[in-house]
Amino acid sequence: QTNLLYQIDFIASTKGKRLSVTKRHISFRFGFADVNAISNGARGMNCRGEEHEVTLTWSLTSGKRTVKFNNTEVHFSTGK
Repeated sequence: QTNLLYQIDFIASTKGKRLSVTKRHISFRFGFADVNAISNGARGMNCRGEEHEVTLTWSLTSGKRTVKFNNTEVHFSTGK
């Protein structure tokens, strides 16, 4: 059985406190299709299943980096 992925949203932005170009922010929203709905003949929005978000944020000035999965921090590091 293959898990079918679909993309919901992608956002890339700059968000520094003083200079917006000093902090980068990328967000991916994706989902796994509902295989049971597909096998029952459903199409389009009716096949949406489990959905997630991964967010990457890093500062060019401080070197801080964070990775969040469904708004829960899974990685934090510092240093340039």
